[in-house]
This record gives sequence, structure tokens and C-alpha cells, in this order.
Amino acid sequence: MYPYLLPQIFGYMIPLYDVLILIGIFAMLLYVVRRFEKHDGYSSILTNKLLILIVISLLFALFSSYVIDGIFHSIEASELDFGSISFLGGLIGGLLSFYVLLRIFVKEEKLNYRRVFGTVLTGVVLAHAFGRIGCFLAGCCYGVPTESYLGVVFPHGDAHDVYGDVAVYPTQLFESFFLFMLFIALNTVEKLRGYEIETYLLSYGLWRFIIEFIRGDDRGVFLRIITTEYNTYPTPSQFMSIIMIILGSYLLYKNYHISQKHKRVSY
Repeated sequence: MYPYLLPQIFGYMIPLYDVLILIGIFAMLLYVVRRFEKHDGYSSILTNKLLILIVISLLFALFSSYVIDGIFHSIEASELDFGSISFLGGLIGGLLSFYVLLRIFVKEEKLNYRRVFGTVLTGVVLAHAFGRIGCFLAGCCYGVPTESYLGVVFPHGDAHDVYGDVAVYPTQLFESFFLFMLFIALNTVEKLRGYEIETYLLSYGLWRFIIEFIRGDDRGVFLRIITTEYNTYPTPSQFMSIIMIILGSYLLYKNYHISQKHKRVSY
């Protein structure tokens, strides 16, 4: 039996992909609650309220992931083509819905939105790291064929359906390692405190743009420049990565000047 399936439980096969996703979400929620209370100093009442809004936002994230990915694939196919999801699509919908819910249901005047989003994004990085391990176990989000020692042969899953017994890059594990390192950096590097949003947008945007070139699954096409065997043309994820990098650079520039202005005032 392929290891991405657990033994039967009450007659049902449970994919390890789903299990890793749930583990990631659970780890994210535990982290966020602990940081809200221990680091950010929020009351248990406010923390619980924020936790409920995060859970609701996760549902919106799933919906937007499905819709945004379907839109890009529909543009490419020139017909409606829905059925898959993408992380970046879910991230956009989840964060937007969380912001709207904050504005509507949280009226505390002293609530620092930047701090809240910094904490939530750090938790998202942790959940995403576990999720990519689930992708590896399911054989999705795989890389292009390679003859290097890093190559992995998938006996089942989408990677096997496309490339058979040919070794491919385990891009899922590459990304999982990067995300765990990013999570550690956001929690341990003092200079990044207060700049979690900018750090995430710049670092993950750049990482995702680069790793897309060795992704071997169906990436879709935003703007086809040339047609080659692999992904040497912009994918929807690369397009959104560019937006992330631009937004992160703008926020970093803006907050730097704000901090410099406060220093001049204090003098």
C-alpha cells in the first residue's frame, strides 16, 4: 500500500495529505493562541474572538483557492476549468477575509493590526510547511525530472501518472524545509520582530518565483512567452509572487521612513 494512505478506519481510507493539512492547521492555531496571549499580551477573550475569525477565514481561504486557481486554468483552457486549488489563491482570500472580519467584529481601539497579521502570517508559514510534507506523501506539487541524487521516484500519485518511474525533484520537501527555516527565523531573529509581513512577502515571493522553474506539475500559464518542455514561462504563481515582492518592498520602504520620522521627532 502506498504510504500516502493510512490503514482503513471504519471502512474509509484516510489520505496522509489530509492528515498533514490538519496537523498544520492545528499547529498554526496553537502557535497563534500562545503568541497572542504570551507575546502580544491579549486577553483570553480577545484571543478567542480572533481565533474564531481565523477559523472562519480558513473557510474563505479554501473557497478563494478554488476560485482563483480555476480562473487561471479557465483562461488557459478558454473554457471553464475548475477542480484544483492553489496555496497563493487561498492566502489572498484568507487574509482579505480576515481583515474584513477584524474591521467588523473587533472594535478594540488598542488592537495593533500589524502585530495581529504578523502573528497570523507566521502561523501560516508553519501550517504551510506541514502541508508541503502532505503534498510529498500524496505525490502532487512535484518537480521536473532530474538525474541528480536529489531525485525521487513516486510509485503512485500524480507524479507517477505523468513521469512514471522517472526521478523528479521533490520540490515539496525543498519548500517544506524553506518554510520551517522561515518560521524559525521569524520567531528567533529579533530584527525581524515587527517586520514579519514584509519578511514573508519578500522571502516567500522570491522563493516561490524561483522554485516554479523546476515544478513539473500542471502550473497553468498567465502569459505565455515561449513554449518549451518545462516551465520557462510565467505561471500564475510567479505572477502573484511578483505582486508579493512589490508589495513587500513598498511596505518595507514605507515603514522604514515612518520609523525614521519617529526617531527625528523623539530627538
